[in-house]
Formats: sequence, structure tokens, C-alpha cells
Amino acid sequence: MVISERHAATEGRALPGRWEGDLIIGKDGGSAIGTLVERATRYVVLLHLPDDHGAEAVPGALTTTGQTLPAQL
Repeated sequence: MVISERHAATEGRALPGRWEGDLIIGKDGGSAIGTLVERATRYVVLLHLPDDHGAEAVPGALTTTGQTLPAQL
């Protein structure tokens, strides 16, 4: 989904539980880190991607990281 297509309620940041993610790739694609930001609280989570940042590696990193989130998030 592109930003212009997201639900209007997301814009106000009033509802907790809506996350935005991004992938930051280092020079020559040699390293990467994923970012997740909860829009209401601005809580930031970094995804550890030590070996791979492809479509198969990122969901695993999301699952692993999601299991460590505080209960209120």
C-alpha cells in the first residue's frame, strides 16, 4: 500500500496499533536494518537483519521482534 491510499484514521495518529515500516540498506547493499514505528506513541523498533534483507528474511525478523514488544503495544 502506498501512503496516499492509507485509511484516513491513520493520519491523525489517534488510534494506537498502526505501524509503519521501512528498510534502510547500507552502501552497496552489504548491510540493512528494518525500522518499525508505532504511529500513535512513536515507539520505534529496529529489526536485526544481519545476513539477508530479502522478502524471505524480513518476515522472520518481524516475527522475532514482535514477540519482544511490550504488551501495551
